[in-house]
Amino acid sequence: MQTAVSTRIPLGAVALGLAAFLLALFPLVRPFFPLDVFEPARGIALASPAFVSTAWTSSHYLAMLGFVLLQLGLFALYGFHARSAAEPLALRGLVWSLPGVALILPAFGVEAYTMPIVGQLHLAGATGLAPIISLTYRGPMTIVLLLGQLALAVGGFTLAVAIRRGGRLPRWAGLVFAIGLACRLPMLPRPIRVVDGLLIGFGGIPLAWGMWRAA
Repeated sequence: MQTAVSTRIPLGAVALGLAAFLLALFPLVRPFFPLDVFEPARGIALASPAFVSTAWTSSHYLAMLGFVLLQLGLFALYGFHARSAAEPLALRGLVWSLPGVALILPAFGVEAYTMPIVGQLHLAGATGLAPIISLTYRGPMTIVLLLGQLALAVGGFTLAVAIRRGGRLPRWAGLVFAIGLACRLPMLPRPIRVVDGLLIGFGGIPLAWGMWRAA
C-alpha cells in the first residue's frame, strides 16, 4: 500500500505541474478581441477571424487538458496531506475544487467546438448568426462558468490554507496558485489574463516540484 501511495503522489505532482504550465500557456496562445455581447453584429465580425484560427482551437484544447490534469493534481495535493493535521482542510479544498473544474469545462467545449463553426459560417457569408454570440455569452453558459469559478476559488484558497498548515510545501506557492485560480475570469482584458496565467504557473509548478521531492 505504501508503495502504491508513494507512486501516485509523484504522478499526481507531474499532473499538477503540467496543468499549471498549460493553464499559464493558455492566455499567451489564445487570440483576444473586443467582444461586446450587447452589439452582437459587431461582436461576430470581430470574433470570427479569431474563432477560425488555429491559435483559438489549440489554446482551448490546451486549457481543457490543463483542467483535466488539474483534477488529478488536486487529488495528489489531498493525498499528500492525508493522515496529517491539514487533511480536513485539504479534503474541503478538494470537494470545492473538483465541482468547480467540472462546471468550468463546458464553456471551453462551447468555445472550442461551436464557435469555430459559427466563425466559419459568418466568414462564408451566412447571415442571422449574430444573435448566437449574445445568446451564448449572456446565457446559462456564463452563469455556470462563474459558479464553477467561484467554487474553484473557494477550493483553491482552502487548499492554500491546508498547504500552510501542513508546512511541507512552499506556503507562498500555495497562495500564488490560489490567487491565479481565483482570478481566472474570462471577461478580464488580456494583460490581466496573462498575469493571471503566470500566477497559476509560478504557484503550481513549485507545488508540484515540492510534492515530487517530498513524496
